[in-house]
Amino acid sequence: MPHTNQDIRKISSARPELNRNEYLQLLRTAKTLGKERLYLLVKLFAATGITVQELPKVTVEAVKEGRIVCSHNHVKEIVRLPECLRKELLSFARRNGCSTGPIFRTRAGGPMNRTHITTAIRRLCVEAEIAEEKGNPRCLKRLYQNTRTGIENNVALLIDQAMERQLEQEQLEAGWEQEDGA
Repeated sequence: MPHTNQDIRKISSARPELNRNEYLQLLRTAKTLGKERLYLLVKLFAATGITVQELPKVTVEAVKEGRIVCSHNHVKEIVRLPECLRKELLSFARRNGCSTGPIFRTRAGGPMNRTHITTAIRRLCVEAEIAEEKGNPRCLKRLYQNTRTGIENNVALLIDQAMERQLEQEQLEAGWEQEDGA
């Protein structure tokens, strides 16, 4: 039975989602297997939301500064690197003889390509017993975005609650007397 256009849209819109526990399982598995570079790539994509195309911008210099400058559609974006990730990246670079320039390179010194990175992450998913289709930089970026949105929503709720408490306190101190039932 052939698929209708609606069926195809449903299939293509059903994107796999990586959850926090699966992400942590990927990190643990990479660590257990001694795959530090892969561990760092997974962590970098999930902690910063950068894309594979931006990977060459992860230089020793940028990591020391604590930020990566990226641009999307001619709009400059500063991506902050968490301190724990900075330490791991600099330690990795130092142990691999990288004192300047991009941290993630091929053995020949060139930039890593998307296919190699995705294949490596998918293999890690198999080892970690996670659905293989969740093994790509886009899923890790979505995890970053979902995590960030969740935190922002929690902060917004805390702000609303603090405002409500402040207004209640002001009402007690300087509010107009109200009749019951009004």
